[in-house]
Amino acid sequence: MNLNIRLATIKDLNSINWLFKEVICDINNTKKINLLWGEVHPFCEFEKDINNKEMYVIEKEDKLIGSFTISKEDDPEYHAINWNSINKKNFYASRLVILPNEQGKGYAKKALDYIVNYAKVNDYEFIRAVIHKNNIYSIGLCEKNGFIKVLDESWIFNGEIFWGFEKEIKKLIKQ
Repeated sequence: MNLNIRLATIKDLNSINWLFKEVICDINNTKKINLLWGEVHPFCEFEKDINNKEMYVIEKEDKLIGSFTISKEDDPEYHAINWNSINKKNFYASRLVILPNEQGKGYAKKALDYIVNYAKVNDYEFIRAVIHKNNIYSIGLCEKNGFIKVLDESWIFNGEIFWGFEKEIKKLIKQ
């Protein structure tokens, strides 16, 4: 399997839009998770994420099968969550999606491994994620990979509850 993870470029925008439409359709039809994604959001964020060099694509044999964002922006809305990583160097991992017919093959885990390695190489202390309380897939992936739910803290948007998760990054030992 030839899997490649790289920064997205503006040339990827149409493929990214197609990918997210496929994922949203699948979620709406089968998974019953309310991600608050629809016609506008998250599509309105993609060009900004690409221009800020925060959006990544996952390719398998040169076909786009996934995407995620690594954002250093400290969204004030997320301050409702009482993070353990206050005053620490951190970023948010968000919008990790895998094409529905490629799910269950370990690609989300590979993306998360990439995100953790990015944090280590760039001397981050924590990775944060904000996940809808019913998104059992993302919650399971995070918990299996060392993310800890911030206890009794959440962010409420449009009546929907989102939980904060954090992963502390251990420093690389330089030899």
